[in-house]
Amino acid sequence: TYVLARTSRRNIRRIKKLAAPRVWNVFSLQFAFVILLMVGLGKLLREAAELGWLGGPTGVGGIYVGIGLGLVVAASCYFAKPKKPLPTRTDERPIAKTAPIGILLVNLGTPDGPDVSSVRRYLREFLGDERVIEVNRAVWAFVLHVIILPFRSPKSAAMYRRIWNDDYGSPLLHFSQNTQKSLQKKLGNHFHVALGMRYGAPSLTTALSELRREGCQTIKLLPLFPQYSNTTVGTVQARVSELVGKERNQPTLQFLPSYSDHSGYIQALADLAARAASNKAIDLRIFSFHGMPEVYLRNGDPYLEECTRTAWCLADALGLERDEWEMVFQSRFGDEPWLQPYLDEFTVGIAQEKPTVQVIMPGFATDCLETLEEVGMSLRDEFLANGGRELIVTPALNDNPLWIEALHSFVLEHTPEISHVENS
Repeated sequence: TYVLARTSRRNIRRIKKLAAPRVWNVFSLQFAFVILLMVGLGKLLREAAELGWLGGPTGVGGIYVGIGLGLVVAASCYFAKPKKPLPTRTDERPIAKTAPIGILLVNLGTPDGPDVSSVRRYLREFLGDERVIEVNRAVWAFVLHVIILPFRSPKSAAMYRRIWNDDYGSPLLHFSQNTQKSLQKKLGNHFHVALGMRYGAPSLTTALSELRREGCQTIKLLPLFPQYSNTTVGTVQARVSELVGKERNQPTLQFLPSYSDHSGYIQALADLAARAASNKAIDLRIFSFHGMPEVYLRNGDPYLEECTRTAWCLADALGLERDEWEMVFQSRFGDEPWLQPYLDEFTVGIAQEKPTVQVIMPGFATDCLETLEEVGMSLRDEFLANGGRELIVTPALNDNPLWIEALHSFVLEHTPEISHVENS
């Protein structure tokens, strides 16, 4: 189709250049020669079909159909009304446009609902990401669709129903939207903040389309993952790069660095933890981060170092000695070794020795299944059942004003031209 249509357009241009075209000028001598060659090719194909070559009559018939369709498309070039040339002349200098800087705020994602179908769809996308599950894709496809999704989806859906809010649905989506609105108000008209989820809705495609409509030529990627990992920030960066790379008018894309020890973020965590403790006598504070298979760390993921940096900064901000806090990891999946200590085993194991424990989850910027159900419900019940007196679960940062201020400061620190304007 491409070759024949291109030949037809060249033939049309040749005819238009003729001073007095005649009927016999429709085809050039070269084109007539090509037609004769095609007739000869048709005869050869017919002979091949009779001899059983090229798939016999069926195979050669398919070739005939393909060539015929190509000829139909090429013939349409003679009847299609040509488009007018795009105007290129202008008598006025173009006015420079002031476009807002795009902030792409990204969170992990959430199912559309707490039903099995929605949760299954979400888990399929999440666990199908090769940066999240680093195993042979063919093997994992079988395990995911035959073993994991049929059994895990109903269990996860039941847990989601425990945290689903009657008024606003998904806590993660609700607080992420609040964060986006608050940050937009704080940053002002120099910026446009769009929210996208790595998995689920609103998608990254939707968020990028929003920024494109606003005319943003510079986009700064701000994932709501304070600690860098290939499984979170890495997959977001890879996906956004892929989507932006498909655009004709690609914006300037900037990946903001990790903010695991940013002073505003640490202060927001410390303030939230102090208010949650309410001056109670705490036997131990536990800093819980999302877990990760040890093999990922051995292959070069910097996640453990990022978590350690946050934990020490937070301990300093709270004025804690080393024996007054511990760093643990939660939400492990599968049977392979993950980062230890494990939150559930460690917390239950100290229930009688340290009956009043505060759990702070610095890696979760927004309350979700892991903070609300896994820790706030299941772990608390297990801790009390094993002799603990009180498990104080510190909420996530959500849309806390100090957190919004920290994000605001972080963005301005990496936008010096706007920072200069704001300060002046």
